[in-house]
Amino acid sequence: MACGSSDGSGRLRLLLELGCSLPSQELAVCSACPSPGRKQTVRRSKKQKNKSSERLSVPEDVSHACLWSGLGAARNHREVSPGVSTDVQVALDRILPELHLAISSMKQAAAPEALRKGIAEIFQLVEEAWVMPTLGRDVAKALCDVIRLEGGLDLLLNLLQGTELETKCQASKLLEQILVAENRDRIARVGLGVILNLTKERDSPQVARSLSGILEHMFKHTEETCFQLISDGGLDAILYWCRWTDLIVLRHCAMALANCAMYGGQANQRLMIEKNTAEWLFPLVFSKDDELIRLHACLAITVLATNKEIEKEVERSGTLALVEPFIASLDPERFACDLLDSSDNSQGRTAKDLQHLVPLLDSSRLEAQCIALFYLCTEAAIKARQKKTKIFSEIGAAQSLKRIVCYSTNTTASSLAKKALCMMGEEVPRRILPTVSSWKPIEVQTWLQQTGFNKYCQSFLEHEVDGDLLLRLSETDLWEDLGMASSIIRKRFFRELTELKTYANYSTCDRSNLADWLGSVDPKFRQYTYNLVTCGIDRNFLHRVTEEQLQEDCRINVGFHRVRILSAAREMLHSPLPCSGCKSTSEGPDVFISYRRSTGSQLAR
Repeated sequence: MACGSSDGSGRLRLLLELGCSLPSQELAVCSACPSPGRKQTVRRSKKQKNKSSERLSVPEDVSHACLWSGLGAARNHREVSPGVSTDVQVALDRILPELHLAISSMKQAAAPEALRKGIAEIFQLVEEAWVMPTLGRDVAKALCDVIRLEGGLDLLLNLLQGTELETKCQASKLLEQILVAENRDRIARVGLGVILNLTKERDSPQVARSLSGILEHMFKHTEETCFQLISDGGLDAILYWCRWTDLIVLRHCAMALANCAMYGGQANQRLMIEKNTAEWLFPLVFSKDDELIRLHACLAITVLATNKEIEKEVERSGTLALVEPFIASLDPERFACDLLDSSDNSQGRTAKDLQHLVPLLDSSRLEAQCIALFYLCTEAAIKARQKKTKIFSEIGAAQSLKRIVCYSTNTTASSLAKKALCMMGEEVPRRILPTVSSWKPIEVQTWLQQTGFNKYCQSFLEHEVDGDLLLRLSETDLWEDLGMASSIIRKRFFRELTELKTYANYSTCDRSNLADWLGSVDPKFRQYTYNLVTCGIDRNFLHRVTEEQLQEDCRINVGFHRVRILSAAREMLHSPLPCSGCKSTSEGPDVFISYRRSTGSQLAR
């Protein structure tokens, strides 16, 4: 181990902490590293110095079994490791000796039967850890780290390159179970080629079950890893399996596509569309065999639709229209119970995974809001049982959920947001009437109380501030007339007021539907609707307005916003909606089919 390597020193500390007697190579330390009272030497052969750290074969320094000692009464009295709870430490003290013996057996096995027995023992220990109530994720992660640090992960990669099918399938099954973040890093560095080579055997049902799960995990690694997987056949294998009927494989495929969409970035989302991913998601979303497959597929198609560059192509697939009705038919609490009974999902999602759902809550697409709300609601039920609901405050989900309760007109979205907040232990706000311009002073008072400005209620009431005045307030009004002296409090107030303006309903005063047009340019531009309407501006007149007028008369102070609005208005002028008389006869007629469904009579085009 090279001197000064933070990874090396961290590894030494962890192995020593876990009670390992390290091989002699590891015990060699650099003289520059402080160790009071001990002479330090370095013993590294030339062969070791030249050996690449990225080599796929099992590293020499982890190819020997650690000699576990002191795991009896002496270990029971040692201090708990930093960052590890007492309950987790107790579980590790019980499981780690067995894991060590199983890893040693796997390494020393001379026959395939003995090798498979060692793999099976490790698999059982890890699987049992994952399903432990509350502690499962922490215990399983520690076991996965030990497997990597003792060379077990690299040994599995070597086995995947063998020719013996049964051993290869068992090794891939264990690899799927241990792909925590650090192990995904290792695979991405040295083993991605091994995984991609394995996709050539995609017709084998045994291989497909585990390999699809491995790809599911690797698609959430980084954008670069996603690109390599897409470029070298990983995505092709997933799409190939989408035509199968094996529910385990289809679950992995749906989640792999969702992970690629969520973690891959916009460039990889474009590549997904070029490979017709949206069309392949349709049978998964429409599947009646498994709700989990449908849910993951809905997440994948919804995330793709939030990318404006490919939104139209996603819509054309027809898959997106199935999302909101499906989510409305589900019960998140029952779904959470099913997940808790499943060994694959009993621990729920990590904070990092949930963080990727939060931007969907703020999307202008209803499908995105609904799918994110359902996942968060389900996760809230799981985390409530694990007493880990603080995770939602850490990722900032509560504020977006409260906004949806206040402003959403969709019953499904509002109901799910309320349930999620209740399970998180958060206060559920009252719904705000969307027709803000028609508010009476008493309704302004309610809004002030709900947004935390109770201190200024009396001042607003004395000045008889109604909805119309609220939407017109300036910073000078707040400071000089309403007594809001603190600039920080004024900023907070305008942040809440901007949100109110963005989600308000202007139908009583906006005859040309300017609000929705502004929202189509950018969702946050809806906040300017009332400023424009009260100046007598509608969609038909907007292209005649100057930038100076937008700033001085309509109080749109952000210059870039003014430019974008005027640019879009002029494009609208030169690109009018096609009339029926201009329609090309080559397009053919629209055909409408009326059919009966459980929700009543619907019209399909």
